[in-house]
Amino acid sequence: MKSIFRTALVLTVLATLGACASLNPVSKADTAEQKAYALYGTFVVFEEQAAKLVSSSEVPENVKQALRDADKAAKPAADSLLDGVQQVLTVKRELAAGTTTNEKLSIAVANLAGWYASAKPKVESLVSAVKGAN
Repeated sequence: MKSIFRTALVLTVLATLGACASLNPVSKADTAEQKAYALYGTFVVFEEQAAKLVSSSEVPENVKQALRDADKAAKPAADSLLDGVQQVLTVKRELAAGTTTNEKLSIAVANLAGWYASAKPKVESLVSAVKGAN
């Protein structure tokens, strides 16, 4: 079920941002939520490519290990982005309903920005490892 959600999320984000294979969806994002979704989508795409490379008999073991290590570092950080976006969206709904404050939204967005800043270099390392393996 989570895999279906991830795939749908990635397709939605990429379609929303008007991205294609030659574009960087993160660079097209405007809001903190869009940036987080775009970075998460980038992670999912490259994680799947890494998995294919690790399964290939043509890829040397040291390259496979580098891919595994990069994925292991990036996955928790990327997953935290989804949690952060959900928090922001929850607070936005609460704000619209009048049950919370703008301050709480600011805190949620700041937290998401922190998780994004933490995840970005880890996802970029995974992207580099995949591109280096090809």
